[in-house]
Amino acid sequence: MNPTLLGNLGVSLALTFSLLGLAMALLAYFQGDGRFLKGAKALVLPAFLSALAAFLALEWALLTHDFSVAYVARNHTLKDPLWVTLVTPWAALEGSILLWGLLQTLYTLLASRKPLDPWRGSVVLAVLFGIQVFFFGVMATIASPFQTLPNPPTDGNGPNPLLQNHWMMAVHPVLMYLGFVGLSVPFAYAVAAMVVRRYQTWVGETRWWTLIAWGFLTAGKVAGMWWSYEVLGWGGYWAWDPVENASFIPWLLATAFLHTALVQETRGAFKAWNFAFVTLAFAATVLGTFLTRSGVIQSVHAFAEGPVGPAFLGFFLLVTGLGLGLLSRVSREVRDTVVFRPLSREGALLLGAFFFAGWALVVVLGTFYPLLVEAFSGAKVSVGAPFFNQVSAPILPWRRPRAEVFRNLYLLLGVLLVGTLLGLLRGYTVGASLALGLFLYNTAAILLLVREGVLARLRAGLSPWGFLENRRRIGSLVVHFAVALMGLGIAFSQAYRLE
Repeated sequence: MNPTLLGNLGVSLALTFSLLGLAMALLAYFQGDGRFLKGAKALVLPAFLSALAAFLALEWALLTHDFSVAYVARNHTLKDPLWVTLVTPWAALEGSILLWGLLQTLYTLLASRKPLDPWRGSVVLAVLFGIQVFFFGVMATIASPFQTLPNPPTDGNGPNPLLQNHWMMAVHPVLMYLGFVGLSVPFAYAVAAMVVRRYQTWVGETRWWTLIAWGFLTAGKVAGMWWSYEVLGWGGYWAWDPVENASFIPWLLATAFLHTALVQETRGAFKAWNFAFVTLAFAATVLGTFLTRSGVIQSVHAFAEGPVGPAFLGFFLLVTGLGLGLLSRVSREVRDTVVFRPLSREGALLLGAFFFAGWALVVVLGTFYPLLVEAFSGAKVSVGAPFFNQVSAPILPWRRPRAEVFRNLYLLLGVLLVGTLLGLLRGYTVGASLALGLFLYNTAAILLLVREGVLARLRAGLSPWGFLENRRRIGSLVVHFAVALMGLGIAFSQAYRLE
């Protein structure tokens, strides 16, 4: 079958099923009729299969060297190895949007399998279908992957040479998209919670969705750093490139959400912050896509300027307005009534979340400042790595601090001081010495948490090894240690790099 015909049909059907699903989900909510919700769920699989057919059609056009398809002619050549051909669908603008749409239908399919009450379920599906409508609408109107050429060439241009030199580029974009799209599910649950005014359970229901999305984003960033180090030739893995920043912002906000979500699960607090963080995290993925696809910035990651910039900017404003507008409407109902002390665990988690959110704000300002200056004054300025490096440089009980908290705090500060002094005595730079102290501080904090868990079980007459059965706690400790170890490596590599 003609890949152009099959691809256009797949995009059109995916858009149609998404529109019908959106209408059915809205009717289910406003009419309170479960039959409409069943109808909406029945449209999830056809939308996914249609998107999959469109994606496979693009792959087939590439594999058969069909240069009558403009996307193939621009991004493929007869000399491309097979693995490069297979990953070319996400090498440029239209194909990457198609990949996003396909993954969005996959997440919607998985989310629709989770049991929810009819009211919230209808809103969750409406949000996810609405996101699908946007992406397939963009493909059907201004960014079709299946646009044809009247006079096909005998060979194409091939993908960007930088994207052909390392196998990590086969997985880096997919991992990032899996993370970006994954954040749409917690966002949909948050919108549903605010619409139906049931504020407590959605955080626990989306915990795994958020962890999966955060994990993909983390893996994607590491893969991208690996590629940068080996391919770009600057001897580094992070340069505060605008597109690197754009994908870093959702990671920071998702990290902030994971910290405050824990408090809502255990103490029912920080509801407003959780709604805000999850909204901004998903909105940031759209903002990052606007930066990457609009051509407003110059970057080794950015695609050529295209017509999708205004559409993504409008979608970003819509997502942000929807989430924060609903939060404004229910703000009085989700306001915290319990005051937590700064040295309680809740206070520490909120401060940690503020740290990540503040970091995200600084990255946003540093990334957009040159664009704003050029837009309003015509002058060209740059904000480079020195600025970001300068501004970028939990051992507490629930609710009320005890005397032991201060002992732990003094101990940890002592570890931080000793570690820093050891680094200085060994001749390390100040930055590397401080990084060593912080790493030892984090390691000591983890050991104190393990000790606390073991002693608690011993006091209760239980086996101390049962502490290892708490997978959530162990997973959290492992992640914190890994991040601290990575931070130590980054600090030392930056301190002793050779230009």
